[in-house]
Amino acid sequence: MKPKEGGRYRILLIDPDAGQYRQGLAASLKDCEILVEPDHYRASEYFFHNDIDIVLLDHSTDHLCTELLQCFKSVKPSVAVIIITARGSEELAVKVFRCGAWDYFRKPPDLEGLSASISTVLGLKQGKAKKDYQHMKGLYRGIGYINRYFNTKITLQQVAWEAGMSISTFTRKFKKTMGVTFTSYVNNLRISRAVEMLKEDDFSMSDIAFACGFTNQFHFTRTFKKIKKTTPTRFRKALGMKHETADTS
Repeated sequence: MKPKEGGRYRILLIDPDAGQYRQGLAASLKDCEILVEPDHYRASEYFFHNDIDIVLLDHSTDHLCTELLQCFKSVKPSVAVIIITARGSEELAVKVFRCGAWDYFRKPPDLEGLSASISTVLGLKQGKAKKDYQHMKGLYRGIGYINRYFNTKITLQQVAWEAGMSISTFTRKFKKTMGVTFTSYVNNLRISRAVEMLKEDDFSMSDIAFACGFTNQFHFTRTFKKIKKTTPTRFRKALGMKHETADTS
């Protein structure tokens, strides 16, 4: 795919550390113009008033990416956003993909992988990359389905069908892209939702379990303890909640 009519593709790089990898990235993406703006406010102003093809967005303790990511996706949903962070975690990865991120890299970013991800988004390559692009579209369609229905009795077969792939192909590509299995990703989404509900004093443990897609309270408690290293009741008590329900263990 050639650059759009009238010039090169535009990549908006929002990262105070951009100088560490901008030159290497530009060398591998000759059809792209990389615009660096470390300030989030000025970068968002530029994004809203100019034609941008893709955004590379930094996440740090000083600049949390989720709010700006949600804003970008609500204003221009067709623009892909790739998150780059020095403080990566499985929880952050789940959160940014739920917010609509296209991809996620830890610093220092693997320039080959980052360039390939950008090329896939823009369709810069031909042949195999075109097939990869279709697979990526299917994969993220499947991820979007998970993000919408994780609180139901969602199955791998359903998600693979939504992605237009066989179960084995989807499982392999999902693990390679997300770094976690389908089950782990779904459970993390469910527990993230459970944590928010535990902050409220109006829900019993069984209410939360079923609302988050667990078939029973025992499964909920076991999964919560595996991920959070404590039971949901102890977690709620640590928040100072008055509502107490015995754990099922």
